[in-house]
Amino acid sequence: MNPNKASQTARFVSNGIYWVSQQPHLKREVPPELARYTAEITRRLEIDRSIFGADTARRLLLFKAKLMQVVSIPGIYLHQLIRKRYIESIASETLTKGVRQLVVIGAGFDTLSLRLSAEIPGCRVIEVDHPATQQVKRAALEEFRLPIGHCHFVPADLSEESLTSALSQSPAYDPTEATLFIAEGLTMYLDELKIRALLASIVAQNQTSKFLFTYMQEATPKRYHFQHTRPATLLWLALRNERFTWGIKPAALSEFLGDAGFRLQEHCTSEELRLRFLTEANHSAVLALGENIALASQVQTHT
Repeated sequence: MNPNKASQTARFVSNGIYWVSQQPHLKREVPPELARYTAEITRRLEIDRSIFGADTARRLLLFKAKLMQVVSIPGIYLHQLIRKRYIESIASETLTKGVRQLVVIGAGFDTLSLRLSAEIPGCRVIEVDHPATQQVKRAALEEFRLPIGHCHFVPADLSEESLTSALSQSPAYDPTEATLFIAEGLTMYLDELKIRALLASIVAQNQTSKFLFTYMQEATPKRYHFQHTRPATLLWLALRNERFTWGIKPAALSEFLGDAGFRLQEHCTSEELRLRFLTEANHSAVLALGENIALASQVQTHT
């Protein structure tokens, strides 16, 4: 991505969740708190900055979001919504069962860390993200109308800096504390060496830590795209230097994680997410396919 500009993909995802929350046939799929926080960050990022009135700005945003999905990846917004619901379900369960530290890597304009920080007292929440994107998000939070808890922000470009180095800059982070690390929509932008370095950084932390992440499924060698991706999308990502650079076949994931000191604990595909989270009325809705979610725990070593 452009080192001086906030991620356009992060804005695309945030606007997409807002679009789903405003569709009569789909809004039932968006949990109330996610809908409220998404509407608020959309207000700060998009509506308040528009030269038009709020109602016109909102209508234009929804039209733009609809058009973006049509010309990019059919069903991408609904996929991103249910992957967020799965991630939140794992995070909420983990943070209420003894893990008291959450690190969200590459959070973009997502509101999960804000909501969990406000909902779970005593939980230490840290966001690590590209400086340009994080700067825009922090500015948006200055006049936020909803509780955001005490989320700690660490600016870092993980294509140039290790996670260990980035976290060492945060006085809030405790490397001895059991931690849930989350990387949603991130690994596809790193190459394999950086993925292995990221896993090594997490392994170096508390041994009871876990890693929850999304990854692109490698359909053919060196090709990591959502199914039915429009050609214009590949060009758009390339022009913004946000093309996908890593993925893996699901059958190879366990061994890949094992080499890094992890055990694959849970795995979920888009179709499995469809059955788990979508209401019956939307079971046949168009859904982008090609990105999966995995939860990995460290292999315990005994000395």
